[in-house]
Amino acid sequence: MHIEIVDYLPGGRAVYPVEIEGELVWLVLRGEMTERLQGEMNEYLDYITEHRLWSQNWTEPESRAQLRSVS
Repeated sequence: MHIEIVDYLPGGRAVYPVEIEGELVWLVLRGEMTERLQGEMNEYLDYITEHRLWSQNWTEPESRAQLRSVS
């Protein structure tokens, strides 16, 4: 899971989640997020996924992603 800054999103959106090759990617419109914030957020997202604090079940559409407590 990570964040990418893009130059265009449809429908005037500022952020849009997409699945790319089995990974959740948050697309954020350029100018809505600084590169510094993107980098820090990606570090946190890497940490929670690497330490299994985030669980995602792609096989059951009615299930929701869950985040266990992070300290």
